[in-house]
Amino acid sequence: MANEFSQDHLLIYGARLAGRRVRDYLTARGQSVDAFLDRDESLKEVDGLPVYSAQRWAASRDPSTACVLIGVFNAHVDTRVIFDDLEALGYARIVSMVEFVRLYPEDQPFRYWLVEPRFYERHASRISALRDALDDETSKQLLDAIVEYRTQGDPRSLPPVAEHQYFPSDLPRLPEPLRFIDCGAYTGDTVQAMREAGLEFEAIATFEPNLQNYQILVDNLGQERASHFPCGVSDSNRQSCFDPALGAGGHLVAGGGDPVFCVRLSDALPGFAPNLIKMDIEGEEPAALRGGEAMLRRYRPNLAISVYHQAEHLWSIFEHLQELDLGYHFHLRCHAYSTFDTVLYAIATREAAGQPRANQA
Repeated sequence: MANEFSQDHLLIYGARLAGRRVRDYLTARGQSVDAFLDRDESLKEVDGLPVYSAQRWAASRDPSTACVLIGVFNAHVDTRVIFDDLEALGYARIVSMVEFVRLYPEDQPFRYWLVEPRFYERHASRISALRDALDDETSKQLLDAIVEYRTQGDPRSLPPVAEHQYFPSDLPRLPEPLRFIDCGAYTGDTVQAMREAGLEFEAIATFEPNLQNYQILVDNLGQERASHFPCGVSDSNRQSCFDPALGAGGHLVAGGGDPVFCVRLSDALPGFAPNLIKMDIEGEEPAALRGGEAMLRRYRPNLAISVYHQAEHLWSIFEHLQELDLGYHFHLRCHAYSTFDTVLYAIATREAAGQPRANQA
């Protein structure tokens, strides 16, 4: 069979959303796929293709004649295990999502950090500047591993995921009691995790535009020392649209979806004096930081900003914060598989966080 993958059989590992998108993409380009592989043995057929476990397909055919394209793209599956298992079974070639996008860069249906790998190569100087500014060796090594994975595709280049997202134990301890702003609060899970870890709060402000999630977080967190806002955070006060289809991955869109309001942090909470701001808002982080710039300049809070929703966020969010010249120390940690939940931590001194600066009072 003449194809980009140079094997007799082309299989897609993963019969859920990402795998089906890969199959549809290939079919539209005249590339035939023989079957799906999946660990869920209850699946027998998806979209007209048979579904096998990797073990069952290898037992009935010669795996050395097959190429397996990994159709898994989420934060919850450790693809390192998939690679190891397929290699142990004797499959001839394993193609990561990164290599898939390198082979087929046009009109890809995937979002977040997954782009044509040469994009990272074109921005090597900016990535190098970020590396130079990172404050600890763990962050530098993680950045190297992220770039290697996103350009070469082997997940085994990545270190284990870090624990305690937004408050890692190997970074300087957060100033307590916390005056915490949670942008993209979802169901209040971050505050709950912090409370379970023993962190103390003086005040909490949450922003969550999805009304279903908002009601759950209000029920979960209550009102004591807390203010909850059913809106998104951006660089202007406006009505926008929100697509809730991906659950925790719900995000602002140009049209369609549910109507939501967005606010600027500096307008919504002018006197809150935060010492910690977290943002996980599906790509709106740069705009939200612009909308909160007056607050950042006045109070210099510690920041935990997600940098995986778009490829360039890995370095561009750092560049924006560095340009503010607020004396932050920068750290990088990854809290999920395949470089999802990568967070840039901007840490102020304990004495400075949450305190008005002399020329900003």
